[in-house]
Amino acid sequence: MRRIFIATLLFLVAGTVCSYAQYQDKEPSMEEIAEKHTKDLVKKINLSDAQEFYVDSILRTNYVGMKDALDDLQRSGMQDPENYRYVNQQWQDKTLAAMKKVLDEQQYIGYLRYIGKGKDYKKGKDGKWYLKSELKKQNKNPQ
Repeated sequence: MRRIFIATLLFLVAGTVCSYAQYQDKEPSMEEIAEKHTKDLVKKINLSDAQEFYVDSILRTNYVGMKDALDDLQRSGMQDPENYRYVNQQWQDKTLAAMKKVLDEQQYIGYLRYIGKGKDYKKGKDGKWYLKSELKKQNKNPQ
């Protein structure tokens, strides 16, 4: 009886560990990543419903396209990291161009900050984003 109990306990522990390991190893798909980023952007830059739809479509399309292009490079045996950077930059440029059409100026700056490219901008006292150089001019010449 004791052996059956121990064997059953070991079986349950092993099953739990295996299922946990499979869960941890699952890499999120590009669609899931795009969905997460869209949800983050809805909160961070106050997207309307229509904007949310467009942003989600842009991110899904471009993330999947970029992954496919990078996978193609890998399958072809390409090893030069510069080629991977070039492809990545092309897809980032496409995404930025599409986002610029969908978002207003303040939202676009918020998006740039979200992806780490908006370091030239800082929030003013009014809560809007300004170029740091413009903010310095405003502080020197208060009107």
